[in-house]
Amino acid sequence: MQMLSDDVIKAQMGNLLDKTDFDWGGKYEGKVRDNYVVDGKRVIITTDRISAFDRVLCAIPFKGQVLNQTAAFWFEQTRHIVPNHVLSVPDPNVLVAKECVLIPVEMVVRGYLTGVTTT
Repeated sequence: MQMLSDDVIKAQMGNLLDKTDFDWGGKYEGKVRDNYVVDGKRVIITTDRISAFDRVLCAIPFKGQVLNQTAAFWFEQTRHIVPNHVLSVPDPNVLVAKECVLIPVEMVVRGYLTGVTTT
C-alpha cells in the first residue's frame, strides 16, 4: 500500500470530516464516531476527529478512513472465529451494522506502558 505524501494530506486540510448532520433521526455523537439508526440498522460514520484525555482535540485528514478500514479489516479477518455486527462497509468512513444489545464492558490491553496514565 502506498503512503500519501505530505502535500496530499495538507491539500485535504479543508476537506475534513469533523461532523455529520444527516436527517436520519436517532443520532448519537461520540468523540470520534457519529451513529445513526436507520431502518433497524446502525450506520456508524467514523470522522476525522482526534480525541485524547476524553476531549476532541482537532481533526486530521483521512484519519476516519484509516480507523474505519482497519476495524473493517479485523472484523472480516476474525469473522470465522466469532460472529460480529458488520453488515457492509459502503464507504471508507462508513460501517453499517446490525443493531445489537450493548454489554457495558471496557478493557484496555497494552503490550507495554510508558509515561503516565489514569486508565
